[in-house]
This record gives sequence, structure tokens and C-alpha cells, in this order.
Amino acid sequence: MMMAGDEKLQGAGVRGAAIAAEIPSTAETPRRSLEPRDKLARRTALQPAGKLFSPTSSFVWMIGLLGVGASIAPWIARGWSWFELIAATVALLAAYDALALWLVREEYAPVLLTPEKGLRGGEGQTMQIPLALTGSGRRRLRGEVGVVIMPATAESETAFRVKGDPQWLKLEQSKPATTGSAASRSAHINLWPWTPQIDLLRRGLWPGPRVGIEQCSRIGIWRLRQWFDSPERLRIDPDLRSGRREILRSPVYRALVASLQTPWTGHGRDFERLREYQPGDTYSEIAWKSTARRSAPVTRLFQWEQKQEVYFVLDQSRSSAVLLEASAASESGLPGERAPRRVLDLTTETALVGATVALELGDEFGLVTYADEPKCWLRAGSGQSHFHQFRDRLLNIEPLPTTADYEALFSEIRLRLRRRAYLLLLADLTERSVSDSLRRGVGQLRSSHAILMTSILPAHARPAFSPGEDLHTDQDVYAALAGEKENQRLGALARQLRQLDVQLRYVPGKTFLRTAIEGYLESKREQRL
Repeated sequence: MMMAGDEKLQGAGVRGAAIAAEIPSTAETPRRSLEPRDKLARRTALQPAGKLFSPTSSFVWMIGLLGVGASIAPWIARGWSWFELIAATVALLAAYDALALWLVREEYAPVLLTPEKGLRGGEGQTMQIPLALTGSGRRRLRGEVGVVIMPATAESETAFRVKGDPQWLKLEQSKPATTGSAASRSAHINLWPWTPQIDLLRRGLWPGPRVGIEQCSRIGIWRLRQWFDSPERLRIDPDLRSGRREILRSPVYRALVASLQTPWTGHGRDFERLREYQPGDTYSEIAWKSTARRSAPVTRLFQWEQKQEVYFVLDQSRSSAVLLEASAASESGLPGERAPRRVLDLTTETALVGATVALELGDEFGLVTYADEPKCWLRAGSGQSHFHQFRDRLLNIEPLPTTADYEALFSEIRLRLRRRAYLLLLADLTERSVSDSLRRGVGQLRSSHAILMTSILPAHARPAFSPGEDLHTDQDVYAALAGEKENQRLGALARQLRQLDVQLRYVPGKTFLRTAIEGYLESKREQRL
């Protein structure tokens, strides 16, 4: 049964003058004030979502005993009179017990002690939800109240998992203040905090956990269960710690970011000045028009571009929903767990780690997502605020039930991006249906941008009779030959794109992140733009 908002709770939250708190325990503990904690956290009243009034197992036993008594009553003198008296007494007792429980149905309500940053955690971590049970203190408290949290929607069940069993909070009335008016004593509020824990499994912005409380009647015949929804949403950010640790092992990253200074190869694109020809200068560096005017060889000097643009192009078509292998799904070594990882989750993590690297190098980074057409655009920028926008765009990205169209993607990129930039395309490019579209689309951009493609290499696409491969049956031999054929097809596609000055690498899932970001760093070091 649904009910309206809890006006009584909101009024009590505003009027509350004295706050008493007790950590649930079987032994008495000194009550402590929560005023310092309230300065850091605000109380958020939860919204009522449902109510269930039902009998307990004691009521079933009572009905069973009355049935036994009804079967014995005919064999006893005045048995029916005694049975009617007992049944009436039991009925009155059950009715009184139900009425007493119903009158205190709004006596308790949960609140969320929201911290300043809100309900926010990282994927694969364990998070504590700061909750508390409030009581107006107008009635004498006794017994215990059961509390539990649960996912609010079916989609939330894949986002987090509740740890532990339901808890029982022991309610004890705090002593009212000896001084003060009657109005201040009537506004006294009790607060019983508890902090359940949840495992964060999947990135995204999800509804907050649903809180359930259970009250039993004084005699124990009835119970009242109520559910409350949190207006605060649960934000689960992608966990970048394992990706950052992986890229820190890269020598290319250390050469560009750390203190080790190494000379860059190639030359930049920003014109600096002209000078006289010196032995060792190549023909491509000679300014032929200036040489003709001066009748002496003249060389152009360029400076390396320290600030370039890089766009992370992510596929969110149906191929991005493919699950990764268990061995490559998670190698973070963290205590928490994650939901089964998809290709889109891996490319999202790669893009976020790559954005942090571009931020350190001083480059401007942007975002493009696509399926049958481009879906999301974020112009290249720099700074922490731009990184937050970048991360927010990838927070709720999900696969779409469409096929990628690379002709439409690269045509739109050509129209929108006029300045030459690095395009890091992160996708699963193993489908035969996308090969022709990919080749035609690349032809539109090969002279305008530096394109770097990184794709997941499927486990079955490997050279036949590789070391460590055991073939015992005819089916194993046929599977090995099919993998060899698929490996040759993917290698041919990579060679065709290499002729168009486009890098395409097929790598296993466990090295996908490092390979993609190292490709960007090597291209920047060689000044491919």
C-alpha cells in the first residue's frame, strides 16, 4: 500500500533542538552527541514507498491452537462456552495489539546523513551508507526495530550488492533535559545511526538504496514493514587505479611525463624561422621559393607542438556489449568485485585514463561516441573542469542495439573537426560487416587527422598450432584452422589500413589499455601531426 510524504518527519527535522544518539548494542553505552557530524553531513528525509501490515508466526500458532480447541470443545462439558470465551479474549487481544502497532506506524522514520560529496564511490570498492533511524520521542520506546537496505529498482541490482544481514536497532529513550520549556522537551528527537555496507559493481548514476524498517507489536502478533526511497542518487565512478598503475609502467609515458628527458624524433608543424642551409639538412626542410629568391639554399625550421588535440572515439554499438574473457575482465587486485565487464567498459576506462595522461602532457582532449551515427560530442579542452565534463559524459554510456556505420562517423568528423588532431578509435573491429565501411570511411580522413585504432583480439583468432595449444580431436584441429583463417583476415585489414597511414592494432583485452595509450604517446613523441 503506497502512502504520501512524511510531513511529520520533515517538521521534526526542522524543529529538532536536542539530538541524542546511540550505537545499537545489547549493552548500555554512553550516549554521544552528533552535532559535529551534522556539521559535515546534512539530513535528507527519505520518501515513503510502501507499507505492509501482516501477522507473524505467533498469529498462525494462535489460530492453530484455537482450531485444536474447537475440535476438543464438543467432548468437554460446557466446552463451547469456554471456547467462545477464549476465542473472544484472543480476538480482543489481537485487535488491541494491532491497534497499538498501527498508532505508532509514523513514530520512526529513516533519514540519510548525506556527506558533502553525496553518495559517491568507485567501481569495485566497498561503500558505507550513512543512515539513521529517527523517533519523535513522544512515546515510551521499547523493543527493537529491524532495518535493512536493498536495491530500489531491478537495474540497481546489477549496480551494487548489499553486504551483511538485516540489523536490529535497540531503542532506548534518552533522558530529557532538566531545564527548558515544555515545547523544547516535546520537540526532542532521538537518533539511532547505522552504516550498512554495499559493494559497488558497475559504473553509472543509479537510484539510491531503498531502506526498509520492521516494527513488531508489543505482544508479537503483528508486524509492520515500511519502505522508503532515497532522493539522493548513487554515483559510481569508473575505477582508474588499475589503469593508472598499468600506464605508469610504460617507458614511453615516463619519457614524456617524468623527469627523464629524451629527444623527440621528427620535427614539428609550427613554423619558427628560416636559416641558411647546413650540412645534414634534408631536402624536405629546404624552402625552395626562398632559395630561388636568394640564390642560396635556405632551410625552414619548425618547433614541436607542445599543445595538441586528441579525441577519444568510442564505439557504443551492439558489438560493444560483448563480454570480455574472465582472465582479462579484471586484474586490478582490489578487494571489491565488479560486474561482468563488457568491451564498452574497457574502452571507457581506457578513454578516462588517456584523458588523465593528456591532461598531464598539456594536450586538449575531447570525446566522440558513435553507433549507427555519432551520438555524443565534446569539443577538445583542458583543465580539471573539462575532465569532469569528460567523465560525466561517460558515466552512463551504454551499448545500443545498432550496427556501427564508419562512413557516417568519419564524414561527420571531417565536417566538425577542422583542426588536425589525433583520433584514438577504441572498438571491437573484428566483425566482417564493418570492414568495408571502415575502409571507405578512413579514406575521408587519412590526410586530415592522425588515426590510431585499437581493437580487441578475440581468443579464437590466433595462428594455427601455436605453442602451448593442445589438439586432441578433429574438432580441435578445425577450430585451430578457423582461428588461423580469422587471424589472416584481421592481419590483411590492418595492412590495408597501414597503406592509408592508419594504425590498427589487434591486442588482447589485458593489454588493450596500455597499447592504446602508448600508441598515442608514441605518435605524439614522433610528432605525427
